[in-house]
Amino acid sequence: MKNIHLILFTAFVLLTTVDLKAQGISKGAPQSIPASLLKISDQMTTNLIFPHAIKSVDRGNRNILVQKANAVENILQVKAEKSELPNSNLTVITEDGSFYSFALEYQEVPQNLNLKIQQAGNSDLADFGNQIQAESELEETARKVATKNRSMPAIRQRRFLTGIALTGIYIEKDLLYFQLRLENQTNIPYDIEQFRLFILDNRQSKRSASQELEQSPLLVYGDAARIPAESTQTLVVVLPKFTIPDQKHLKIELMEENGGRHLKIKVKNRHLMNAMQVD
Repeated sequence: MKNIHLILFTAFVLLTTVDLKAQGISKGAPQSIPASLLKISDQMTTNLIFPHAIKSVDRGNRNILVQKANAVENILQVKAEKSELPNSNLTVITEDGSFYSFALEYQEVPQNLNLKIQQAGNSDLADFGNQIQAESELEETARKVATKNRSMPAIRQRRFLTGIALTGIYIEKDLLYFQLRLENQTNIPYDIEQFRLFILDNRQSKRSASQELEQSPLLVYGDAARIPAESTQTLVVVLPKFTIPDQKHLKIELMEENGGRHLKIKVKNRHLMNAMQVD
């Protein structure tokens, strides 16, 4: 009987020790978040449908082409630039703070082209802190920027007596404010079909559209739907702070609905570096 009690006691001590050690490891060591395997092709586009709007995308290398689908914020389109794709990865963070990681491999004909991504668990949330201001604060700051005089040599394009010009870049609380002047010197109103901002390579491949990384404004202050006849107006676009990598630029584009007066300008990293504080 004593031997049985001794064995039971010893087993209890061992189990307790293992449990305590496991708790110590889980508290002190970083937890690994596994990456999901994603196979992509250079001939077919893979669509990733997220439960929330996409806030940030990071590619493992430049052989991976990504863009957000037009007119929606939660669909990411992914493609390989060429068939000789080294294994790489893709990281996506959505506006609710969810973190998604994908390990990428090349496959000529992927079996799954449209994937609905499940909501990330609470342990996979990124912390954005309190950097994003309330919309009322953004509007008040944007209003101030809209009334300022030009603070930089304008980056502009004019076509068919219409034009777009970037006349100021400002920063406040980790947010960039772009001051844009839109003009229409004709008697024909300019209805805006698309107003887009995206980062792309200076030197593009034949499938250049696939290399666009769209920037989603937190706020557009002003009328981004129409430039009335014989008018000039100001837009202020608010984006989370960013810089532009080497050999890339920010493209700001206006597309006219049912027309051909399309306008676009290029913004380089050196322009961002001269961003002014909002007084």
